[in-house]
Amino acid sequence: MRQRLNDFEAEQRVLKQRAADREAEVVTLQSKLQDHDGAVSAMLQQAQQAEAELREQLARETAERQALESRFSARETELQGSLQTRDTELQRLRVAAASARERIDAVLARLPGAPSGDQH
Repeated sequence: MRQRLNDFEAEQRVLKQRAADREAEVVTLQSKLQDHDGAVSAMLQQAQQAEAELREQLARETAERQALESRFSARETELQGSLQTRDTELQRLRVAAASARERIDAVLARLPGAPSGDQH
């Protein structure tokens, strides 16, 4: 009976040691989990900050692009108007040149010794 009691106490000590070892493992794992949670939280915060910065940069660049497009459109409209004005002026000058050529030809035709008829 004494032997059984000793065996039982020995088994109880082994079981208590195993329980203590498991408890130590649980505490270690909990500590590691907290460390990992802290690291994940820090990475998440960094990612959120980077996302916010990128969104701000995107908003600035989008506004800059829209401003450039607006300026380009205004400049294009201005240049088209200028081109149209120049085309109109060129057409007027062509008409004036043709009219002047006709008047010059008429004057030359009336000069003494001018050939008769159109000899161009």
